[in-house]
Amino acid sequence: MDLFTTLLNINHFQEKQFLYVEQPWSPESEVELRETDLTKNTNPSKFEFFIEISELKSLLQHFENKNVCLRETCYLIIEYILDQK
Repeated sequence: MDLFTTLLNINHFQEKQFLYVEQPWSPESEVELRETDLTKNTNPSKFEFFIEISELKSLLQHFENKNVCLRETCYLIIEYILDQK
């Protein structure tokens, strides 16, 4: 599944899951959902920690007010996360 599809189906995921995304981050990047601790990245060369699902849901609600399409929201989320690093 890619990041864009993950955003489309965000309500099907548990709040305490962690999202890991393949670099470079884009809407087409492959994702992996994990229920493990952030430090247990089993494949660091392919996926990097992105965000916890609960925080991602909050960001989606925040960006909903900007009246942009989901693809643009995806880029806004990526930008937000990169700024946090």
